[in-house]
Amino acid sequence: PPMQSCLLILYIKKFHLITLSFPKESREGFVHVNILFPALSSVSVCVRVQWDPEWNEVSTIFSYAAPVFTNEFQLRGQADMQGQILLALIIHGKHLPYKASFPNDGAWHHICVTWQRSNSHWAIYVDGDKKDTGTGTDTSRDIYGNGILILGQDQDSFGGNFTEPFFGNITDLNVWNTSLETRHVLALNACSPITQETLFSWNLDLLRIHPLVKEIQGHTVKFY
Repeated sequence: PPMQSCLLILYIKKFHLITLSFPKESREGFVHVNILFPALSSVSVCVRVQWDPEWNEVSTIFSYAAPVFTNEFQLRGQADMQGQILLALIIHGKHLPYKASFPNDGAWHHICVTWQRSNSHWAIYVDGDKKDTGTGTDTSRDIYGNGILILGQDQDSFGGNFTEPFFGNITDLNVWNTSLETRHVLALNACSPITQETLFSWNLDLLRIHPLVKEIQGHTVKFY
């Protein structure tokens, strides 16, 4: 499949491209991204995920919590009865609708989310396609800085009290302090480089990985 070929290209270009596997045997696995976040008037987060098709509870792909507000920026998903994974953003504590989707097929999928304060515009892209978009989030402030970004868990308190875990595999997480355009997302989905400078680029040296989360070389993990 195209995504498998794309991941192979990434693996060849970036020897450090390792997949993180969040097991269903425990709900405690998480990954802490160890960088200092500034206040963000715009943000984009892109990641490749392989969802465990046997898990249908609400799952947190990433959660960003600030010292003064825990539900600051979050991406979550849930399986529906029609064989789809539905995605929803939380921005400044506002839970946006579960609408953007991809098949619950155990395959790899590329997800990008964007937000900008200036017009409160947000978007969710899946495999290069804009699946959901809207406005109406709080434009009175930036996303708070000095927060904690966690993969695989919702933070019910700052950096802890984890709930709604993700089960499956994650790789190639990147964060920008700009709102990417559709052309950028299309390039990233195809494993092509873009010129926008990252706030965080996938690098295991900058991750604190819970022992339950397994590091897997390459791109060959399959559930099906």
